[in-house]
Amino acid sequence: MLRLNDPDSARVRSSKLARNGWQTAAAAAGYVLLSIVFTWPLALGLARDIPNDYGDPLLNAWIMAWDATHAGRGWWNANIFAPHPLTLAYSEHLAAQAATIAPIYWATDNPILCYNLVFLSTYVLSGLGVFLLARELTGSASSAWIAGVAYAFAPFRVGTVPHIQVLSSGWMPFVLFAWRRYFRTGSIYALAGAAAAWIMQNLSCGYYLLYFAPVAAGYLAWELTTRRLWRDLRVVIPIAVTCVIVGAVTVPFLLPYVELRSLGFDSRSMSETRGFSADVFAYFTADPNLRLWGPLLQVWPRAEGSLFPGLVVVLLAAAGCVAGATGFLRVPSARTLIRLIPTIASAIVALVLLTGWQLRTPGARITSLPRALVVLLASAVLTIAMFPDIRQRARTWLCSPAGGFTLITLFAVAMSFGPRVVAGGRVVLDVAPYDFFYRLVPGFDGLRVPARYGMIVTLGLSVLAACGLTAIVETWRKKRRDRTRIDPAIAAAVVCTCLVAAEGFGAPIPINQNGADYKRPGLAPLPLLQVEAPPVYDFIRSLPPASVILELPLGEPAFDLRYMFYSRRHWRPIVNGYSGGQPKDYALLDMTLQDFATRPETAWTVLRRSGATHVVVHESCYAADLGARASDWLRANGAREITVLQNDRVFQLPDVTRRIE
Repeated sequence: MLRLNDPDSARVRSSKLARNGWQTAAAAAGYVLLSIVFTWPLALGLARDIPNDYGDPLLNAWIMAWDATHAGRGWWNANIFAPHPLTLAYSEHLAAQAATIAPIYWATDNPILCYNLVFLSTYVLSGLGVFLLARELTGSASSAWIAGVAYAFAPFRVGTVPHIQVLSSGWMPFVLFAWRRYFRTGSIYALAGAAAAWIMQNLSCGYYLLYFAPVAAGYLAWELTTRRLWRDLRVVIPIAVTCVIVGAVTVPFLLPYVELRSLGFDSRSMSETRGFSADVFAYFTADPNLRLWGPLLQVWPRAEGSLFPGLVVVLLAAAGCVAGATGFLRVPSARTLIRLIPTIASAIVALVLLTGWQLRTPGARITSLPRALVVLLASAVLTIAMFPDIRQRARTWLCSPAGGFTLITLFAVAMSFGPRVVAGGRVVLDVAPYDFFYRLVPGFDGLRVPARYGMIVTLGLSVLAACGLTAIVETWRKKRRDRTRIDPAIAAAVVCTCLVAAEGFGAPIPINQNGADYKRPGLAPLPLLQVEAPPVYDFIRSLPPASVILELPLGEPAFDLRYMFYSRRHWRPIVNGYSGGQPKDYALLDMTLQDFATRPETAWTVLRRSGATHVVVHESCYAADLGARASDWLRANGAREITVLQNDRVFQLPDVTRRIE
């Protein structure tokens, strides 16, 4: 043990800190470089290009712009879907992401640049967080590097490029790293780091706020149990206080979502949740944009259903799981294998049934997965109870990082299946663990995509891969001592980096996708998005602050998203909107205004009830002469045209002066 007053010990600690610092800096630089490569060609147009399409990325760019300019009172009442309240809570609030780019937004007034910087940072943070966690667990920087690559550039992330909140998973490994440091050192700074990272993760993504909470709680329980610290109040009380602080900071960001329930926003139905749950075959299905596996692994393609984690990562994770108790790879003795035959056979049967297959023997047919799981559990318990050596091995394995993260991974896989387990569209287990959380844990019934637990599966596999690679390297060193000049750790890192990166490579990623397949008829294709808003939005800025703007055409997401994005020039309330939810009367408004030419009186009545004081007609957004006809309809009902800018006409509705006072 090092002594604090030992000069040699102080030098050793200083040298170790310096080495760790250089390793961390080098890893961060490497992840930055890989982020640019994996998201190419985004780096060529950071200030003007949107990764993927003008859908959810544009929504999230608007959210961060709103956050950066409206912190404080009234923040939740965003300027869309006027006059409805709490409209920011219709989707993710992205408070953590906005906090990181607010100074850049204030300096540049460029929401696209800010969005892209956050987008790239999700890769760097994810890689660096797992690097620190894996190095803390294994002591190997090379293995930790591979774990970071596996997590930051996982195949799963290719399918989530449009959803920056799902990509924002980088704080989870920082939380676990900080907790691990606290248990090893007792440092108050580690506690503060755990709290800060956990809060940032909670405020980055509502899915991970709820999905990661049982994982973090389980990890804390595992550390306290394996270290036998449950009764040590000097450890337990600071942990409890930290958790309370995290909860106290997080809860105020949840209250508006709770209030929306009272305003008529329903929970996600069980059928909708099942529809976005992972099929068992999702783990054998790759996103089609992956260059290596995309064309090959299309076993069960569907929305949110490409969860293939990568073959190399799975093999390394399996090695880490096997070597967890000893840190080396070695074949168990024949005696041990014989004792494990019933458990291994039961596990194989359960896995076969999990994939939807049935086992037939000359005398019986095995079809029930629940019974197979019961038999597996009973077999494992009996084996552990009967043989002291296996019981000791199991205890040692459970206390190792490999054991702990195997449990985390299995839990995440089970949760990704949703309320029930389905294989190839066929139900193989009627009730899964997620069903318990959906019914009993507040908030879970508001999330519709259990398949997003796939990111936590990737976290567990990445850490296990670091354990496995460390075991492989140590075994290699032990068997080939003094026989080669090649450092096995460096050789393994180079080879595994190439293999893992190849499996998750999806560049060039789509940029500025601008489809014109609109659901509503009579609309013209939109041009590519420009950072600078058209002149009409500067004019709207000159209107009284209480003005409420309605823009036509209304209701088509591609158009409403542009109005929202450009509204940052004026931040006046607008009736239009697009988000994860919408007021119930918005669909009626949409359908009625589409019929202004065939039912003009009804459309005018609904328009007046919308609360709008001004209407902007984007005539060039309509096909043929429909835009001019919309302007004529407004004039015929007494609206006063107050300006024309390019092809945009601004109308003031009757009695507007009285309504905005």
